[in-house]
Amino acid sequence: MERISKHQLAAMIILFQIGSTPLFEIGIRTGQNAWIVVICNMLLGCLLLLMFLAIHRKEPDKNLNELFIHYFGTVAGKALALFYVLLFIYESMRNLRDFGDLTVLTILPRTPISLIMLVMVALSVYALKKGIEIFFRLAEFIVAGVLFFYLILIAMTFVSGLVHWKRLLPVMENGVRPILLESSESLWFPFGQMMIFLIFWKYAADKAGVSKASLRAYFTAGFVILITSVINISVLGHQFTDISTVPLLQTVQLIQIADVFERFDTLVIMLFYAGIYMKATLWLLAAVLGLSQIFPVGYRTFLLPVGGVIYATAFLPPSWQAHLEFGETVATRFMMNPIFLGIIPAVLYAVMLLKIRFPPRRRYANPRP
Repeated sequence: MERISKHQLAAMIILFQIGSTPLFEIGIRTGQNAWIVVICNMLLGCLLLLMFLAIHRKEPDKNLNELFIHYFGTVAGKALALFYVLLFIYESMRNLRDFGDLTVLTILPRTPISLIMLVMVALSVYALKKGIEIFFRLAEFIVAGVLFFYLILIAMTFVSGLVHWKRLLPVMENGVRPILLESSESLWFPFGQMMIFLIFWKYAADKAGVSKASLRAYFTAGFVILITSVINISVLGHQFTDISTVPLLQTVQLIQIADVFERFDTLVIMLFYAGIYMKATLWLLAAVLGLSQIFPVGYRTFLLPVGGVIYATAFLPPSWQAHLEFGETVATRFMMNPIFLGIIPAVLYAVMLLKIRFPPRRRYANPRP
């Protein structure tokens, strides 16, 4: 079985959590208090992460699909695994469409979106053909650069004098209730999506270091997301942040230092690309690993068919706005995120605890006279 180090695992968690998150402003419906929503989401998401880690510690050599089959039986377990495969395919499709629309909206407006997305799917399939360990090694290779350039952009924003702290005021003028209500809806993206690592913790070479590495990486990514939220609001104001297509990109376009350091748009877009690519590819990997356990075939067999499905379904939304509205509808009206990222894992954990506390009695054959 392929193995990944705890450093590769931490790098993947950071890139996955950042992913496409900077494209949006979490909690902006609460106005200038959006950054507080991010903090609440991060803390609530940490409770989910602790539950996921507790599940992993009970069965460190089984992934999510194997746990379903072991604790719910073959039929129900494989059915649940199939539903999660569909979830992973859907999430990968959303990231692929994010990638295509971002490219068309920013640097390649005359390039067909079909070609842009085809290139990304091909790169994802190629990377996964090389194996799980190689893909996680790629995350370890690029994570330092991603964090470094986010630090550069944050520093440039402060140095350029764009930050106005008064735009973060007043704090919680309507009390804490609107913030908690918004957190209850938005905590699933991206913090609740840590559930996906129940698929990959099994491959860690150092099982004892999984929890510490995961928590450190989680809060590192959360800190980056929090700082970008604070910067967007303090530079643009919450009204403009709310209507901006890509708030962080709009913020960076304002940076100008001594008429020399300016136009960091391309750097921001490359950071977006790195995060979206790694996240979409990890969703794809989780999907094909799930199929390989439902059907006794190696996961590489499913890469091209599943990649083709993701590519084809990415064209369903007719526009960027329709793509965003569709995602909002699926996440809220159909309660997809709470069910798959919260309720089902909680039920699984409860069943695991019950079976450990009350193990089934073994039946012994009657001894011969």
